[in-house]
Amino acid sequence: MEKQEYIEEVNLIKEQNDTEFEIYPMAVEIIRPTIKNLSKRYVFARRKTDKGQIYYGISSFPDVAILDKKFKNISNKTISEEVWHQLKGCLEVKALETKLITKDQIEEVLSTKPDKLKKEIGQLIGEILWYKKVLYTNGVEWRCLYINEYSEELIKRIIGMVNERIDSEKENPNKDFDWWERFKDIEFKIVDECITKNCIENWDDFIAKIHKINWE
Repeated sequence: MEKQEYIEEVNLIKEQNDTEFEIYPMAVEIIRPTIKNLSKRYVFARRKTDKGQIYYGISSFPDVAILDKKFKNISNKTISEEVWHQLKGCLEVKALETKLITKDQIEEVLSTKPDKLKKEIGQLIGEILWYKKVLYTNGVEWRCLYINEYSEELIKRIIGMVNERIDSEKENPNKDFDWWERFKDIEFKIVDECITKNCIENWDDFIAKIHKINWE
């Protein structure tokens, strides 16, 4: 997608249908050169069925999942480490002019370990842990967030907790599963790379940085 086409689409979205859904195909088009050997699936409308649990993971469905082409979504009662490794990343998209959760807000949560997380930041941190890499945008600001390093313990805790959530919600469908309460004692670091504060003003640099993203 060229800069002028992107600007035109942004302006039309503002005037005609200012929702985050309009940005999904634009975001996918922007990252297309980086996912030639991968699959992208729109999963924002999935439900927590046996086939949907893999996409929900820890805390929420992202908007677009980036997958290994070998991934097959079969009905699973539990999720294995082998299948989890076939999740390569995701896109989390917000509507134009929506304020994104800041790097400082994430760092504060990880350093202070509050008893409870606000819903939106809890969903984002959960997505980063589950999908490994999250491209986070409101169509203008773009950030890439990912886990610095996955230890074997961290991987086992993540997958084990998701399977615990699945079992718990089947037994108690009306009870919320507090993943943070079970996980906050684990140490992990989130890298938060600002790709651009304004992709329209810094288009060439923005595209160059996007093309350097490695989902593998």
